[in-house]
Amino acid sequence: MTIPAVEFKGVSKYFGDCCANADISFSVAPGTIHAIVGENGAGKSTAMKMLFGLYRPSGGEILVHGKAIHFESPIDAMAAKIGMVHQHFMLAETLSALDNILLQQKGSPLSLLPRKEQKQKIDGIAARYGFHMNLNAKVEDLSVGEQQRLEILKILSQDSEILILDEPTAVLTPQEVLDLFKNLRLLRDQGKTILIITHKLKEVMNLTDFVTVFRAGRVIGNKKTSETTSEDLAEMMVGRRLQKPSERKSEIVHTVQLLKMQNVNANIAGQTLEDLNLSVCSKEIVGIAGVEGNGQDALIRALLDRHKLKKTAVQGEVALHGRLGSFPEDRLRFGVLPSRPVYENFILGQQRKPSFAQGLFLKGKQIIAKTQEAMNTYDIRPHNPLLPFEKLSGGNQQKLVVARALSQKPDFIIAAQPTRGVDIGAIEFIHNEIRKARDEGAGVLLISSELDELMTLSDRILVLYKGRLVAEFNRHEFDEIALGKAMGGLQ
Repeated sequence: MTIPAVEFKGVSKYFGDCCANADISFSVAPGTIHAIVGENGAGKSTAMKMLFGLYRPSGGEILVHGKAIHFESPIDAMAAKIGMVHQHFMLAETLSALDNILLQQKGSPLSLLPRKEQKQKIDGIAARYGFHMNLNAKVEDLSVGEQQRLEILKILSQDSEILILDEPTAVLTPQEVLDLFKNLRLLRDQGKTILIITHKLKEVMNLTDFVTVFRAGRVIGNKKTSETTSEDLAEMMVGRRLQKPSERKSEIVHTVQLLKMQNVNANIAGQTLEDLNLSVCSKEIVGIAGVEGNGQDALIRALLDRHKLKKTAVQGEVALHGRLGSFPEDRLRFGVLPSRPVYENFILGQQRKPSFAQGLFLKGKQIIAKTQEAMNTYDIRPHNPLLPFEKLSGGNQQKLVVARALSQKPDFIIAAQPTRGVDIGAIEFIHNEIRKARDEGAGVLLISSELDELMTLSDRILVLYKGRLVAEFNRHEFDEIALGKAMGGLQ
């Protein structure tokens, strides 16, 4: 019998009274790609952080190649040939790719070699595993896909045998995803064991050999990927069968134009827009695709802050009609007061309305009652408007932000990254609410880094590249590969 590369035996993890993992048991076969899936807060990341030495188990046992491990820190895990690539890259942008690798090699045999030999050795590792790159290039000049390749090359240079990847495709174009999958399969075929934390079930089905499903801190199931379906995995994750979206019954009202941008040029906080022409009609969802940093922030601010910015920051015609609602792309930075109660966050931006205020004083009872009503309608749990916002899970935080915007019945909605950081159940809910608003007459500008989301919701998709709209696709023309090429600047 083959000894598992990794085995969890009755492992639990507590943070005070909070149980993040409860008696989890599963094993990972050597030389396989193994997915770890589950909703936000299900315990999957906590389990992988225990394997990598970031946390210590409260109970149970973790075995690596049949031997119990007791890591005090990630240094111990790396010494045991375990490497982890975090969702947010840990790179020094002003240094070269080579220097970023060598920074992590202190005390290793590689660090004792002269620099020229160090580079030759890393070039050899890159060639062996298909991770070719210019090691002399500065990180800030590398694409997102190249930066991720560098992160993986960092741990391969340590001769890691077990690789943990946290949401590895979150910011990649479809072409970069295909390249990554090709390289991961090559690593597996050369004997590496790969664990992937992800929420993208389509990628689980396309890439992995096995999948372990977490729900509410427990392991719900272990499956051979070829013997399950994405629908079955989704049901295991959320505890119910997800509904298929209903067919659209409304039609776009082309005679009612809610947004018109003509020949717009902008330079806002380091991002630019060039000769941008864009329109959104009533009962229409227009998607904006693009690798992050290609002008999305400038577009959002040109719409939301156009009256506050200097006249030189935005030039051209921007006409926006009707009541505006918006979801901030980063709720914690731009949309909420985390330490304040839920009810205060629910009225942000509308706190001066007569329904919520009388003179200088807020109508506390009415605000709490209205917030309670929204929490019930949008199933924001726990249903407690007095709770500090930061105590809600990520999915429930986002549902509150969506409820705040949509409960005002806006005519035009800017939906920026509406499901970022939320789980599959919350994604289903938020998508249905956006469709409902559209069918009731709203126009929606959907800005998302998730191509699946754009293709699911949009009537048209426009591709933003280096501040310019470089391609447009109508619904019957949607094609993931063509969209990905346009996002990468290829026509």
